[in-house]
Amino acid sequence: MYHLKDAGHIAYLAGGGVRDLLLDRNPKDFDVATDATPEQIRKMFRNCRLVGRRFRLAHILFRGEVIETSTFRAPVPEEECEEYCENTFRTGENGVVMRDNIFGTPEQDALRRDFTINALFYNIADFSVIDYAGGLKDLEAKLIRVIGDPDKRFAEDPVRMIRAARFAGTLGFEIETSAYESICRNKELLTQAAPSRMYEEVQKLFFCGHAHQVFQWLERTDLLHPMFHDFSHWIDEDKSRHDWVTRTLEHMDRWRKAGLKVHPSLLFALLFGEYHEFLAERLEKEGMSAFDARRMAVQQHLKGMCDHVRVPKLVIYQVSDIMGNQLRFQKTKGHRPQRFLNSKGFLDAFLYFKLSSRAHSRDSELLDFWSEQHKSRKHKAEY
Repeated sequence: MYHLKDAGHIAYLAGGGVRDLLLDRNPKDFDVATDATPEQIRKMFRNCRLVGRRFRLAHILFRGEVIETSTFRAPVPEEECEEYCENTFRTGENGVVMRDNIFGTPEQDALRRDFTINALFYNIADFSVIDYAGGLKDLEAKLIRVIGDPDKRFAEDPVRMIRAARFAGTLGFEIETSAYESICRNKELLTQAAPSRMYEEVQKLFFCGHAHQVFQWLERTDLLHPMFHDFSHWIDEDKSRHDWVTRTLEHMDRWRKAGLKVHPSLLFALLFGEYHEFLAERLEKEGMSAFDARRMAVQQHLKGMCDHVRVPKLVIYQVSDIMGNQLRFQKTKGHRPQRFLNSKGFLDAFLYFKLSSRAHSRDSELLDFWSEQHKSRKHKAEY
């Protein structure tokens, strides 16, 4: 920011970093907003690369972290774009913004952001917080409020709806009434969001350390159905299925707070585990082997989900491994336990097995056996 300022540009700390600092939270990342264009930023920083088609951003590597630096944006054009807009602003069907490279002033940029609490700037020129949208008041009131007309803003970018749920769950805030009603009314727009972006957003939802609270907001707003259509209807049919998801997310939150890293494959295995077991049982009744049924259940579900949430092939393969490996816990004789313990996928499979065993009060003797084997292996490794 000082480098930009010294070169004669405006440079503000922007968005979530300012919000979290004001709430005495540790920001996960820092974003910078400036009046310098992406090309000007690239010329100023050797460790910079430009990314994004919808809106050009500068990613600057700074002390091992990427600082996302954006140019102030102007308002969305109200009327039909002229010819020059083709490469700067374009919308697709139903008003979803496909390209947005019209630059503007700090105030215009603030009012283009999604929620008031994300539209705060910190100015290093005089060490002040700049609030164009009423974000400070909403921070005090613990309120998630959309800037502008919620229907229009969610149509521009449907992912904003699940971001609202994430912020409400993570911060312990309420969603302002008109925004909440708009989400409930427009939830099906979420099916138009880019599947690859939805995959990234799903990870943010459940890796935020408050996954249980976020999930409750996804249920309250009914966003779960357009996100995970078949799975969400399946858990609605039986409270015990819902309890599995709740217990899983509570564990996920405890792991995150303890500083443990949970990768996407384990997340999807745990989150959808009961559903995959249900699908596998049906396949077994049709004559498929237990091992093949588990792998097939995972692949049919996650590949089918890719239309809305594009799960990478590697993740699907790893989830298949976790579910298929559950059968290996039944075999405790001979050299099989040692071979399994030394295999690459043991720990993920064991974490699932342990959670599942305790959740259903089953296989307690097997759990004791494998817990002792795992503890013994860890002890040997330390020496």
